[in-house]
Amino acid sequence: MNKFTLKILSLLIAMLIWLLVVNVQDPITTEIFTDIPVTFVNESYIEKSGKLALMVEGKDTVNVRVRGENSIIRNMSKDNITAVADLTQIIDMTTQPIMVPVTVTCPGIKDKNVEVTPRNIPITIEERESIDCIINTELVGESKPDKNYEVGKTTAEPEKITITGPKSVVKNIDNVTAKVNVDGMTESGERNAELVIYDKNHDELTDKQMASLKFDIPSTTVKVNVELWRTLQGVTIDALNSYVGEPLNGYQVGKITSTPEKINIIGSDEALQKFTVNGNKLTIPASEDRDITGKSADCEFSVDLAELLPKDIKLASGVNDTALIKVSILPLNSKEYNISTTDIKIENNPGNMNVVLDKVEVLVRVEGLTEELDKLEKSQIHLSIDLKGYTEAGEYEVPVKIEVPDGYQVVDEVKVKATLTNTNTDAVAQKPAS
Repeated sequence: MNKFTLKILSLLIAMLIWLLVVNVQDPITTEIFTDIPVTFVNESYIEKSGKLALMVEGKDTVNVRVRGENSIIRNMSKDNITAVADLTQIIDMTTQPIMVPVTVTCPGIKDKNVEVTPRNIPITIEERESIDCIINTELVGESKPDKNYEVGKTTAEPEKITITGPKSVVKNIDNVTAKVNVDGMTESGERNAELVIYDKNHDELTDKQMASLKFDIPSTTVKVNVELWRTLQGVTIDALNSYVGEPLNGYQVGKITSTPEKINIIGSDEALQKFTVNGNKLTIPASEDRDITGKSADCEFSVDLAELLPKDIKLASGVNDTALIKVSILPLNSKEYNISTTDIKIENNPGNMNVVLDKVEVLVRVEGLTEELDKLEKSQIHLSIDLKGYTEAGEYEVPVKIEVPDGYQVVDEVKVKATLTNTNTDAVAQKPAS
């Protein structure tokens, strides 16, 4: 008993004998598995009366105590255990809540060696309701097909779905959307898309709510037909006849401009072919919404371009739906000239300042006899600004001095915004080495 080596050897021999006994005899052991989910069986028993059975939140799992041979228990997991609530075994339909017995099965374990807690779970019975929903489509991810193409049309297959479920869930459904990813597509075709159901608060239904619903399709994954359209760049907006009416007596319509002047569109090959025959122009028709009757000053109108596009043509990505149409109205016997701001002479420029003008061009309106206006060239119009007194850096609105030949008169005053910044004239002088 006093020999330490013999004690260690005895312990090792005892452990070895125990392992041999366990493996040969396979003793009985017990294990407890918690939070086993319960599922319904024989749901038609309730559904035949137009109702549905629902689990009570937080009370839809049970704990299972299993007793059996060690070789079976040690290889068992929660996934091997099945817990079901048989709706035909409802104890009493008049109780609140309604209680249903739970039956548990474990492979390799006799029923008498399986104990479930609780033995009954509460459920609720609710009216069953159905709703038909159109399946919308939505692009997800980067959703960028091959270069020079964009998504033109997306159509879900099927286009409609019938959803059946508890009234409290179904009546709150707002829309059904198939989310499709078109990354890398080089031609039109089909893509798989997962259905997402939104409630009236625009929130996705929870997993619990989704589990309570049934659909008239095999799964919530559907096919979406994706039609790729080609891009057509540099389409001119023609706004020449976009207005109605006449200006005030003594005034005339001058230039009609659109911002932007050109746009990019996408469309099917057939639609784009018809569009190019028209000279790659989007013509804005006359409308009562753009009435210049009795006007004596410039008018601006917003136009929704998307509404003017023909079938199977859409605006390309990044193109604003709205264009701004400007109808210039000027006195009779007058003419407009767009003159570059680089032609503006800067007088009394402070020597230590850089001067930047905010515009690329300025609009100059000149009045004169009609036959004389046709002879007036832009080169005969001289513009200048005087920066005398502007000695500090900053932004200033400066009037433009406009000189025109004799016999002509400037109609409007013109101003530009001049930004003055200090010129860095500091230099570090190097002292010559002695």
